[in-house]
Parts: sequence; C-alpha cells; structure tokens
Amino acid sequence: MKNMNRRTIAVVGLSVVLGLQFAPAHAEFSSPNDLPEPTTAQLAKSVRVWDPEKSVGTWDPSDSVKSVEQVNSKAGKTTISLAADVLFEQDSSKMPASASAKLEKLVAQVPQGATVNVDGHTDSVKGKVDNRVLSTGRAKAVAKAIEKSRPDLELVVKGHAALQPTVREDPKDLDTFAANRRVEISYKS
Repeated sequence: MKNMNRRTIAVVGLSVVLGLQFAPAHAEFSSPNDLPEPTTAQLAKSVRVWDPEKSVGTWDPSDSVKSVEQVNSKAGKTTISLAADVLFEQDSSKMPASASAKLEKLVAQVPQGATVNVDGHTDSVKGKVDNRVLSTGRAKAVAKAIEKSRPDLELVVKGHAALQPTVREDPKDLDTFAANRRVEISYKS
C-alpha cells in the first residue's frame, strides 16, 4: 500500500511538473486586428515566386529507348538485326507502314544486285501463332518492305522459329527472350 501511494504521488508530481512546462503560451494580441502591419522586408521574405525554368525538369530518352536495329559487320558479312518487339505487335507479322522508311535507310548501303538473306526468329514461348509461321511471316513482311525500295536485290526469306537463338533464355530475365525475337537482314559486304 505504501508502494502504491509512493507511485501515485510520484506520477501525480511528475504530471504536475510536466504539465507546467507545457502550459499554453499566453498571446500578446487578443485579435488579428491587434497585430502590427508587416514590413516590406517581412513581406518580401514571405512571398515565393515560382519560376518554371527552375522547377520543370527535362528528360532525355536517348539512354532508355533501344534502337530498332543493331548492325554488325564481321568477316565480309553485314548483319542488321531488327528487334521484333519494336516492329511487330505480339503474335503478329503485320509491320507498320512507318517502318518502311527506316528499312529503306538500312538497306541503302547494300551493294547493287546483292543476295540478301531475310531471316525471322522467335523466342521459345508458344503463342497464339505457331513460331515457325510467325517467324516466316515477319521475315516476309520485312522482305516486302525492302523489295519496294530495292527491287534490284535478290531476297532469300526464311523463318527459323526458336531454332537459332542469339542468347540462352532465362525465365528470370525477360530481356533474353526479347533478344531472340528478331528479323535479321544479312548480305556480303
């Protein structure tokens, strides 16, 4: 009982001490009308001017957007690898008309009358369309666009499905699947 009284007294005493320290401050002014007028210096410090030049950032997408193609020249052979994910929708071999201008630029350097291989490739994932049919359809779509701008070229078109991957596919890394979905244009340079 004595312990209980001591604890109670200690808690009450502590509460009184703490309560006194946190007592609300008395205001010097009874209403907003009693406040003094702010000075020009006080107003200048309290107003912030918004400058869009300093607050709006710009974003440079050049490091985040992959190009549609990669060009590799080795041992007298040039291979242009087109990312199928950029050119085609999933399970589709229909190429957008806007891609023709890009292909025209890519094959501009191909020697006159050259034999050009157009090879379609897919990843190993089975979709709505058979991978062999899909890879062949995509290769044919690219070849058709090339033929419009370069009728002098002899085009050899093949679909390889997932039989010639560029990288080993890893289910934990979806980029490995994307790397294998491509159409390659190759010729002797």
